[in-house]
Amino acid sequence: MECKRQPVDSHMHSSDVEDPHALLAQAFSSSVGGGEFSASGAITVFAVVVPPMPYPRYTAFVDQGIGMQHRDHSQQMKTHAQRRDLWRRHPLWVYDPDDWKLITGSQTGDLICPKPGCRAELVKVQRSNGTRFLRNRPGTVDCGHAFGRVSRGGPPSAEHTWLQQRLAMLCADLGYAAFPEYAHADVWVDGPRPHAIEVQRWTTDFAARTSARRHAGADVIWLLPESATSPQLKRALFRQPAARLRVFQAPGRSVEARPWEPGHTGRVRLWVGATVMRMADDGRSLTSAGNYDAREFLREVLSGERLWYGPNAVGFAYGSGWARVEDVAAVRAVHRRPARPRVQTEPAAAATTGSPPSPQPSDRHAGNVSATPPSPQAEPTVTITATERETAPSADIRLTPTDEDATPPLSIDGAGHSRMSGDSSQPKRWIHRLLSWLFH
Repeated sequence: MECKRQPVDSHMHSSDVEDPHALLAQAFSSSVGGGEFSASGAITVFAVVVPPMPYPRYTAFVDQGIGMQHRDHSQQMKTHAQRRDLWRRHPLWVYDPDDWKLITGSQTGDLICPKPGCRAELVKVQRSNGTRFLRNRPGTVDCGHAFGRVSRGGPPSAEHTWLQQRLAMLCADLGYAAFPEYAHADVWVDGPRPHAIEVQRWTTDFAARTSARRHAGADVIWLLPESATSPQLKRALFRQPAARLRVFQAPGRSVEARPWEPGHTGRVRLWVGATVMRMADDGRSLTSAGNYDAREFLREVLSGERLWYGPNAVGFAYGSGWARVEDVAAVRAVHRRPARPRVQTEPAAAATTGSPPSPQPSDRHAGNVSATPPSPQAEPTVTITATERETAPSADIRLTPTDEDATPPLSIDGAGHSRMSGDSSQPKRWIHRLLSWLFH
């Protein structure tokens, strides 16, 4: 989509001109929603045409401090350009087939640096191996603004290029400044919190590259096409902030499409899936949302409405995924609630200790009665008066009572203290023996 900018005098304040976002919003009001693309890959919209301007101020980006930064200064390759008299929602990119046609058909001086406020003129270059880039027009000073990564080994694949450009177009449709094949990402999305979108089809060091992009101040979104089928990529799908990227024939979501191949016709639509989560029907967990509209997914992620959680996130069916902040808060609140009382009562626990075992008959006849108490438990005591203590013998006398309750026997030591011990299987005549000893 192309639209010319309204002329702005360099001394005018941004509030004195019509908001560029309002102009673009009006243009996109008639567009095909949901990230739907034609066979050529362009979003169908009406162009907003305004007269050319001698020196523009990009109030949507400069006044808000948003835009390409000098951290990529001169170390990278110039692969993006703007038209001098035609402001585009997203800059021209040398590896987009449609953009390249516009670039090659431009007159000298028509292409300028995409850096807001820079008017340096650019010219196209194409090497024998297919590598394309731009450079400052001979005879002019190098502006030093380069935002594309250095290309090694020739141009990217047709699939990779098509996906990069269409993702950038969706982000631009949402009102963000997006640049494909940027120095730090396949698609760099500017904003208060920048995002680096990576279309990854081959194995790579996900952890290192994610850390590098976060160090550059951007959150990362890994999008893995259906052609990415290696085991490492499948594992990374749930360990990194990633999702599946799918292209289907419009308007359905079941017939796969390959619009980057020659001869493709019809309309296609981008979908994101596998790790995009929704609230489950029980309200206690988050489950896969299936194929999710790519434009809506990008809107939610770029705005901070949907974030990456994991690994081992509470309530997630797979332990990780992209979920709405409010859904995660609701699930966590449910898991923090105390458990409801059970309707069915559980049977009482069995006793852990029982009565001491009764000795075998052979033990009783042989007089082999153990004086060791069973388990360490509270031992009942018998109170003995001072008179009884004075007449108590010095040697231990073991009296082994036996009653129907199997009470442990009394053991009286030389100090006159008594305790229960031993077995409890002797006849009841032990009481008579005790009384006879105490009163004789």
